[in-house]
Amino acid sequence: MTVPGGIDPAWLPDEALRGIGSRRVLIEGGGPLVDTLRAEVAYAQGKFGTLPGDGDVAFRLDGAADTGPEGFTLARSGGHTTVTAAAPAGLLYGFFHVVRLGAAAFADAPEQTHRPALSRRMLNHWDNIDVHPVMGQVERGYAGGSLFWEDGRARGDLDRIRTYARLLAACGINAVCVNNVNVHETEARLLGDRIGEVAAIAGELRKYGIRTHLSVSFAAPVVLDGLDTADPLDDSVRDWWRTAADRVYAHIPDFGGFVVKADSEGQPGPFAYGRSHADGANLIADALAPHGGTVHWRAFVYNHTQDWRDRTTDRARAAYDHFATLDGQFRDNAVLQVKHGPMDFQVREPVSPVIGALPRTRVAVELQATQEYTGQQRHVCALAPMWSEVLGFRPEGEDGATVGRLAGGGGLVAVSNAGADPCWTGHPLAQFNLYAFGRLAWQPDADPEQLLDEWIELTFTPERTADPERLRSGLRAVLRRSWATYEKYTAPLG
Repeated sequence: MTVPGGIDPAWLPDEALRGIGSRRVLIEGGGPLVDTLRAEVAYAQGKFGTLPGDGDVAFRLDGAADTGPEGFTLARSGGHTTVTAAAPAGLLYGFFHVVRLGAAAFADAPEQTHRPALSRRMLNHWDNIDVHPVMGQVERGYAGGSLFWEDGRARGDLDRIRTYARLLAACGINAVCVNNVNVHETEARLLGDRIGEVAAIAGELRKYGIRTHLSVSFAAPVVLDGLDTADPLDDSVRDWWRTAADRVYAHIPDFGGFVVKADSEGQPGPFAYGRSHADGANLIADALAPHGGTVHWRAFVYNHTQDWRDRTTDRARAAYDHFATLDGQFRDNAVLQVKHGPMDFQVREPVSPVIGALPRTRVAVELQATQEYTGQQRHVCALAPMWSEVLGFRPEGEDGATVGRLAGGGGLVAVSNAGADPCWTGHPLAQFNLYAFGRLAWQPDADPEQLLDEWIELTFTPERTADPERLRSGLRAVLRRSWATYEKYTAPLG
């Protein structure tokens, strides 16, 4: 799909649509996501509809189908391919799966049902509205400016946001938080008189089944409306958050919820009032609950001014110390978002003990697609093998559940590596980390090497290069062991 301004659409270039664009396609069903599917098919047929193609494809909504809200069933026989789903999102994901399979989507095969293992597959953008004097516009950003914000306001280029939504849906992502977890004064106003800007972004993401989330400041009642407290047990504060949530949902009826970073690295939080993080999370969860929203409460909480020589404090165990004793105290619509390791997205570190310590709490596992400590997207470092190792780890031993299964209640989250750069991620090979995150969020036990082959096949089609097989072979050789290679030359004592 061509993007205005010469933007490279990364995976799924037009040529990837040849298989479906040259066949007869029947679509049964209605709704906005089915309209998006029809537009995708119409675009593909506009490109390749004059080419000969054997067989046909049907996409059918069937309320009796046992596929869940996002799953689909794929049947292939005698040149006929059928995608059946109980809900429109399933048909859209089924379309991208057919495209991903290429010619194999039209070969006879046993019927298969595909459902996402995790219901929340989310990107957190660390984007600022203004250019921050220390953090720039995108904190830890290596791919240019923000996709969403420019010159202190929402970008007017909605076409690019829509194309981004398409890329994310094509790999299985269904939620995006559009601003930095470090919420500054300007970003705090998105919750108030600037919510209309968020609504415009949400309108484009919605077309591909992606729900919009917003990072908010715990001190928003003080910052925005001058309350003299943000105490989570204060009735006026509780009323303020209920009113704020009502206002957001009036503008964005399918809004996903809030992301909160509190009591860490200078951000305000409940500790200022002698309250626990369960008190803080539940305050906001209660405001969101009538609307079906969720609060993602980040567990990366530590004192960033501590003296490293003080051996009585330990940053690596701070999150465990703060949260393990709170298990079972969080509301059902509160998700504790835990970094996959106890330190901070290092090239190798143990799995965070917090993930296995909260059996009565919904836990989301947070990864970092942007390569803060793995080469800043200047070095080649394919992170899927590392993520796969984390997701397959069993915190309670061989008889326990994997991290991927423990994340089932809250989902998988990644700090986005996409920006306004023409190739989305600055370094073109860093696109694989974005693609692989979405696919692992859908299927945590997927083979990283298979995902790499998928991405290469979908990205470097024969029309994009004079010698595709040689290029693909070289990319596999470089990327497959790039994580181990990066570790060897940057962390020899690790």
